[in-house]
Amino acid sequence: MTAIIVLAIVGFLLIAAEVFVPGMVLGVLGGLCLAGMVALCYMTYGPLLGTLAFAALAVLLITGFFLWINLFPSTPIGKKMMLKKSLPSSIPLQSLLGATGEAVTPLRPAGTAVIGGRRIDVVAESGLIEPGQKIEVVLQEGMRVVVRAVL
Repeated sequence: MTAIIVLAIVGFLLIAAEVFVPGMVLGVLGGLCLAGMVALCYMTYGPLLGTLAFAALAVLLITGFFLWINLFPSTPIGKKMMLKKSLPSSIPLQSLLGATGEAVTPLRPAGTAVIGGRRIDVVAESGLIEPGQKIEVVLQEGMRVVVRAVL
């Protein structure tokens, strides 16, 4: 009985520690401890109590997960680890259709170009465009900017 309780406590602590020491090593070890706890319950107490231990573990894991997601961000440690405000997902581009610029990286077909003084991720319409070559915007769909070489 003591080994089962120790495995459960160590398993939960290792899974919780995974937040602070990323790399999945502690989380995997914690999961193995919890699996060992359930296996030990099956071997020691039989299928009925083993299944009850498994069900209790599942309920505790799910409840703990939702409590962690809802409560952790408001703790002092959580506040230090979380962003204070959301960052915009993307900066909207003004219409660049017909604008010219210069390839900064090789466009094969994707790369970076400077258009209107801004570095922008672009896609070549066809073929390879070498760095330093002049380009023109031929299509813009949201954040996707398609360019072709200016001859």
